[in-house]
Amino acid sequence: MELESTGESLRPMQALSSEAPFRSPDYLFEVKWDGLRCLVHIDAQGAVRVHDRGLNVISPLVPELLTLGRQVEAGSVLDGELVATDDDGRPDPLRLRRRLALGSSAQEEIPLAFLAFDLLWHKGQPQMRQQLKRRRARLERVVVSGGHIFVPEAIAGDGVELFEACLERGLEGIMAKHLRSTYVPGQRSPFWLKIKAVKSDDFVVFGHTTGDPFGALLVAYWEAGRLLPCGALRGGWDEVQKGELAERLQRMTVSECPLPTPPPLTRPITWCRPELVVSARYSEWAPDGSLRFPIFNGIRPEIHPAECVRHRPRVVAEGRTRPGSPAYSLTRFPF
Repeated sequence: MELESTGESLRPMQALSSEAPFRSPDYLFEVKWDGLRCLVHIDAQGAVRVHDRGLNVISPLVPELLTLGRQVEAGSVLDGELVATDDDGRPDPLRLRRRLALGSSAQEEIPLAFLAFDLLWHKGQPQMRQQLKRRRARLERVVVSGGHIFVPEAIAGDGVELFEACLERGLEGIMAKHLRSTYVPGQRSPFWLKIKAVKSDDFVVFGHTTGDPFGALLVAYWEAGRLLPCGALRGGWDEVQKGELAERLQRMTVSECPLPTPPPLTRPITWCRPELVVSARYSEWAPDGSLRFPIFNGIRPEIHPAECVRHRPRVVAEGRTRPGSPAYSLTRFPF
């Protein structure tokens, strides 16, 4: 079976935001591991190909995953997260970015694991029209967990306990997936919900203030075909990231503001083509459509600028936490 027949151009299905954790017998709840979303293809001969959600092939950067054909049935495509951890076993996005920047040379220093949470193809046959509960059951049979690949456990019916456990462990949050949902590549589905303990989203950089080599990053999001400003990121980068940002910003400089209506200017601004996507953490959205206390959280080369939209939370009923739940064990990273 050729890789093309397994849909090598597939983009991962995306989730909508939910305002609070909830309980429902119709949902499966998983930890949101705060890694790099990837699809792993295993062809009929066991050869492995890994690409991110932007269809960038990253296989040469992750040689430890190239032997997954020994643990995954041939003709499979897996959806999941590529994760690096800190010394306490929590996902560490900074270490992950450093490892990907250094590539295979940092394989021993910063090992990676792939957490597979969905099965899109099996034995050369598409599975995306199957319900999640069937895909998940088959996934657990297709993958032999261990080494650099795991199928993380999930819990049915109760997302409140798992969310509370993630808060205690300092994890990003949880995912809620409808048990009867099909897989819709490249689209956001109301049947998948993300409930974040720490708010973060992707934004487009459209300019920056003066500094050495730049000051604050001006960011915006797309809504109804317009690019709307929402804040300025004034820190959060290390020296390596600062240098990479400066290089990218210099290449994208333009003479005019790329927004339909330029924001009020209180200091000199250098405008940029709206092509650079960055992640930002923040406390909340203000009523005027700006971010409260935003801080840089990383460059997102795998994200297309058009994907940077404001996610309006879906309101759900919040439950009450029950002590002694087995959900807490699900927050322990298996790697």
